[in-house]
Amino acid sequence: MTTPARRTLTGLAPRAGADGGVGRLIRANRREAPEPDAASTQPPVPSAPELPESVTPELPESVTQELPKYLKLKRREARMFDEQADALTMLTRRLNAERRGPDGKAVGERITDNTLLRLAIDLLLARADELKGRTEEELALSLGLDPRSTRH
Repeated sequence: MTTPARRTLTGLAPRAGADGGVGRLIRANRREAPEPDAASTQPPVPSAPELPESVTPELPESVTQELPKYLKLKRREARMFDEQADALTMLTRRLNAERRGPDGKAVGERITDNTLLRLAIDLLLARADELKGRTEEELALSLGLDPRSTRH
């Protein structure tokens, strides 16, 4: 008795030997030692030599350059009302348009929605001692803002 061929979402049979290659990549990404595989012809990658804590390896200048700003920041997610998102985008566009000189070249750093959100967080934290309340409306009032429920 034969077993029916496996089928994928596209209706094609899976590629032969795909598990070994994918499995090998997953193990390498997890920094585990690859399991011996008869189909594998690649020699193991040597690990970097261990250095004493007091020794810092010399790196070429191109490697030691500072990381881009976005890689230094922690990713967070925020939910906002549609009108907040629209107003934030419009403000970002206005500020970026103001960066352009008469020759059309932009001067300074590109402003993004995230740039403005970081500034808003800094402003909120600077006024943290004024922040009082148990609801979003009460917190808004404590900062002198109109509560969202009365804006519509």
